[in-house]
Amino acid sequence: MVKMKNNRHIVKSFVLVLLFILCLTGSVFASESWEEVVIGQVSINKPEIIVYFEVFDEYSDDLGTVVTAGSEILVDAMLGTETLTLVSLEPFRAGIDNIWYIFTVDCSTSMTSSQMEAIRNSINGVTESMSSGDKVTIITFGVDVGVLVSLSEDIEEISAAVSSIRADQNGTLFYDALIEVMNQGNRHGEGIPDRRVAFVISDAEDYNIGGFIKDEVDARLENAPVAIYAIGLNNNTRAALDAFGAMARLSGGSIDVVTHTTMREVVSSRASSFRSGYVAHFVSRTNIITGNNEDLMLTVTRGDAIATTRVNITPSRWIPDLTPPEIISAEQVTSGTIHIEFSEPVLGADIAASYRILDTDGNLLAIRAVSYDKQTNTAIITLAELPPGGEISISYPGITDESMEVNAISESSQILWKGMTPTDEDDMQELQAYEEPQEDEEKEEKSATLLIIGLIVAGIAIAVTIIIIIKKRTRNSIAAEMQNGNKRETIIVSGDESEAVKHKFVTMKPLTLNLRVIDGFGNMKDISALVSGSLIVGRADGNDIVFDDAQMSRQHFVIEANENGLIISNLSKSMGTLLNGVPIGAPRPIMEGDKIGAGSMTLIVTKVVS
Repeated sequence: MVKMKNNRHIVKSFVLVLLFILCLTGSVFASESWEEVVIGQVSINKPEIIVYFEVFDEYSDDLGTVVTAGSEILVDAMLGTETLTLVSLEPFRAGIDNIWYIFTVDCSTSMTSSQMEAIRNSINGVTESMSSGDKVTIITFGVDVGVLVSLSEDIEEISAAVSSIRADQNGTLFYDALIEVMNQGNRHGEGIPDRRVAFVISDAEDYNIGGFIKDEVDARLENAPVAIYAIGLNNNTRAALDAFGAMARLSGGSIDVVTHTTMREVVSSRASSFRSGYVAHFVSRTNIITGNNEDLMLTVTRGDAIATTRVNITPSRWIPDLTPPEIISAEQVTSGTIHIEFSEPVLGADIAASYRILDTDGNLLAIRAVSYDKQTNTAIITLAELPPGGEISISYPGITDESMEVNAISESSQILWKGMTPTDEDDMQELQAYEEPQEDEEKEEKSATLLIIGLIVAGIAIAVTIIIIIKKRTRNSIAAEMQNGNKRETIIVSGDESEAVKHKFVTMKPLTLNLRVIDGFGNMKDISALVSGSLIVGRADGNDIVFDDAQMSRQHFVIEANENGLIISNLSKSMGTLLNGVPIGAPRPIMEGDKIGAGSMTLIVTKVVS
């Protein structure tokens, strides 16, 4: 028994030491954290969004200790699924960031004279510390609801109204008074502060007959335009005060239960905290409001500590947008594509019918494909036919901005069309290496023939013999390949031998790729290619599919087969390859129905057979 008792002492001592260590550890980490971040109010006038919030130390009294304005903090915010853009973050600046105080006072006979005196002193205490530009509204309620002063900054007017407040009404329209607070808070206009708080001072008793009920008030409070800070007096039941606190929290506020001796200190501390918080200005992508409830999530970072809080709101106001989008740039980027940059997010930019493009003679040009990047506000248009050189005109009849006003683009763009975009320097060097040496070789052969005819004749004889042998072997090889299902042929798309499209099959265990080829003149031809490893496409003779198209690179793109199907990769440095109107960067899978754009050619994948 003695041994067990000693063991208990050891365990007890160990627990005490552990608790002491934890307390020390907690005191260390307290400096890097806080108890909570409280959003006091969110003012939304899309695209502008203002968030008023306070940061409280981790260890605080019942009222909370506000983190000083000099603390270094970072903020991020999301409205629904959209990440908002931070414009500014500042400590609340008295005299610049103004407050609208809405004092709502219970004047029923259930209130005592000492409580009424404390109410008058509390209101006067706040108004005495008001900054220039702050406003005060005083609402009283009992058997009816009245407004003594509205949006006043005249201290004498406010003081006279406060001195007239008496507990002389035999009844309490408590819920009607809360509705009036929200009606007042919905007022907006020049000179009305965005930051607005309501002190509702009452014992929460209601004798309403035929007026608003609690459920109706709760529904409105969830999207209240003003945070309600309840100052509860314990004249009624505890249940009434509990319900009062729940309603205040619905609006984003809180409750303090006070006596006539503590009221002024509590109200003064609350008012002081409003002036010690932060103001974060954000902008959203557009001014469009949906009328739906959305979560606004605020994340605050201070040092190594991160705190997140959120409120549910329904955006209902927006700043009118009367400015249509502008065209930042419109330019030709390849022989058949146009790049357009808009000044802001737009709607309809991914629809071909939204554009009207005329060539230099006023003929309407057909659009083969169009894509729109929402992140960069840019569109790429691929033409179905290549216009001749000269000025082309683009108008935008189907494009508007993303705004409540849906502003249409009124301007048009002119592009000096080059007809064909020259290849880049590397491609030009390849072209010269492919074409120019032929003429040089002919000149050298003529000079050599004049100087040493005998040697040239002998050389030619030897060369002819070798060529005959090579051709014979090649014919035998092709004949053998044809027996295995591989062949080389020339496909005439336009009916003219000079505009032929050539393709060659060189794969063994292939997938069958059926393509519909459309040239720059709209002529069409269906071809099939067998792909087992890779299928290289371009204008050079060594490719697997050869196009006689000066607008293509020598090796323009490659299609490769793997266990998952077919993959296309761009090989052209200067011209680029389009898949469904979008430039190919990394390798991308292709499937039936896809459109490949290369040079002046369009290849439509009609079928892939394994």
